[in-house]
Amino acid sequence: MTPPPAVTKYPSFLNAIFDPNWVDFGPDKIAGNADDTYNGPKSPIKPVFRAVGVKSISSASNLWVILQLVVFDKGTKLPNLPAFDPAYGYPSVVVLQTSSAAGSATPPAPSAVTDFCTPLKTVNVMYGVTQDNPDTPANEGGIPIRTMPAAGTQIISIGYNASQRDPDGDGYENSLDPCPFNTDTVWDPRNPGQGDSDHFAGVPLPDGIPDTCDPTPNEATADPPASQPTDHDGDGFPNRGDNCPLIANPDQKDTDKDGIGDACDTPGLDAGTDSAGRPIPPRTVAGKGPDVPDGEEIVCIKVRSITSGGDPNVVFGPCQTTLPPLVGGVPETPTIGAAPGAAAAAAGGTAGTRAGGSAAGGAGAPVTGVGSLSPVGSSVPAWAAIAAGFGAAGVIGSLGTMASRLIKRRRDT
Repeated sequence: MTPPPAVTKYPSFLNAIFDPNWVDFGPDKIAGNADDTYNGPKSPIKPVFRAVGVKSISSASNLWVILQLVVFDKGTKLPNLPAFDPAYGYPSVVVLQTSSAAGSATPPAPSAVTDFCTPLKTVNVMYGVTQDNPDTPANEGGIPIRTMPAAGTQIISIGYNASQRDPDGDGYENSLDPCPFNTDTVWDPRNPGQGDSDHFAGVPLPDGIPDTCDPTPNEATADPPASQPTDHDGDGFPNRGDNCPLIANPDQKDTDKDGIGDACDTPGLDAGTDSAGRPIPPRTVAGKGPDVPDGEEIVCIKVRSITSGGDPNVVFGPCQTTLPPLVGGVPETPTIGAAPGAAAAAAGGTAGTRAGGSAAGGAGAPVTGVGSLSPVGSSVPAWAAIAAGFGAAGVIGSLGTMASRLIKRRRDT
């Protein structure tokens, strides 16, 4: 079977995401080429290993989802993440679509998918040796690329995670919360109609904007600029997939990358008016303006364990705020679960095939789980994804785990 272009070609947007000096995609709106804007010498960081998967979602107008797993050399300093000692292993990063913690590498676009629900479970199959591409003359098969320890060995890895921001403290991150400055105690994004009392043409029809900040809380607007119930400001982005659902901003610009579009990211308690001049209800908490991120990030570092040849589901330790200490040049990581062995036992072994999975859950604070992937500063299809996972004692990455710098995600489809 012919591999798709995502496999045979290295995407230019990875150059943008992993260039610490990259600012934006330039006039042609294609990331990673000569007309991009940089704030220093162009120096994209290259991975030592890359795997990619593609999938079309038929129920979302055949939206193509592209997932990249890139693994970097030990000690590589990645943009928007702290520097890590090489002793922690090889940083592995999952990139979904074309977005990063630094912002979208390509312009955001309206999508049939606006949200991604938790918990998220992924299952990945990684081959220990390469397989041949029948569409090329050479035989690329038989090259060892991954090494597994002996069956029964506990493999330890470390996930470095940071939550998205939530200035109003209601448990819904800015990218999930259409009212990021109004504390919602009734609205539930996973229960349409709860705290969203709109009607359209006399029929109950929640518009995706909670009553707390909705200028028309009882009637999904049928007036200009929207003239229909799902896009209040008429800018082409559905309310639940719009980083500023009340004020038209087709560019979705978000200068401080906090998940709130600049058009709505104004200072103070007065939210002003929507695109039709209707007053927006006052805020619960004051905004800081478009140049200062609203809300704090919560760091959650988790030790993760999987047993070679055993249960493919990853077991997670509790949230920590600091990385495990280095003892004798090796991370001091606890044994998790019933499998014997610790991090030091993860070296060596033979090449083989491994299927792995990870369960991530928790719509609230990180203590409830690592959470699912999230849209850092943009809406789907620019799905988020700078993540960092560390393989201990020479094991590359964390098998079957999507370690994210992200944490939660939204739901509607």
